[in-house]
Amino acid sequence: MISITAIENSSDLDDRIYASFLELVSPQRKQRAKRFLRREDACRCIIGEVLAKYCVAVRERIPINEIVFHSDEFGKPRIASTKTMDFSISHSKSWVVCAIDNGPVGIDVEHVHDHDSAIAKRFFHPDEYAMLCALPEDEKKAKFYELWTLKESYIKAIGKGLSCPLDSFAIIFERDRIAMRTKKDLPEMFFKQYDLGTGYKCALCVSRNDFPEKIEIMTPVDLLDAVGAHRDAPDDFQCR
Repeated sequence: MISITAIENSSDLDDRIYASFLELVSPQRKQRAKRFLRREDACRCIIGEVLAKYCVAVRERIPINEIVFHSDEFGKPRIASTKTMDFSISHSKSWVVCAIDNGPVGIDVEHVHDHDSAIAKRFFHPDEYAMLCALPEDEKKAKFYELWTLKESYIKAIGKGLSCPLDSFAIIFERDRIAMRTKKDLPEMFFKQYDLGTGYKCALCVSRNDFPEKIEIMTPVDLLDAVGAHRDAPDDFQCR
């Protein structure tokens, strides 16, 4: 079963929560967080790994402290102890999201803000760029981020990184589903968009047409309560 969990207000952690989460992440993640100049970037960095570990721990019934992540040859994060589960993390502004499944999964969230239209011309499939150009001006920004999150979710799901260019496939908005078209030897996947409130776009890509109806929303305090006292005792975890 696919599950999605999101942390709201993830870019503004107080010192106590920040320190508690820092104890749960890998040394590499700690060093990465220290390199950020802005506090909110460091917060999202550490909470992404904590959230992923929590989701894996609940799913696999193993202690958080035993969970180790590594990156494969394409840079996709994997769970060191299993090859039967996949997860994906994304964050933007106030939100951090994590999707987990027993098959390939990719998720992306983006804050909708002003962008350079040349990005679409340079990186998107020609059909997608033509569709954007045909839209009224007041619709272009939202549609750009819908396309971006859908395409990023696909890239994450298939796990090929930059070896799969964004213009190698086109997202197609059909009446009752979101599809894709490609001339490359790329796997067919399934897509769904989720609402995280005004100013955000979120997309999920999975290997089968079976989606959760909604995202489980938690606050940083909820996450701390869930993992802090029971990180060595997974039987005590409660899925909210």
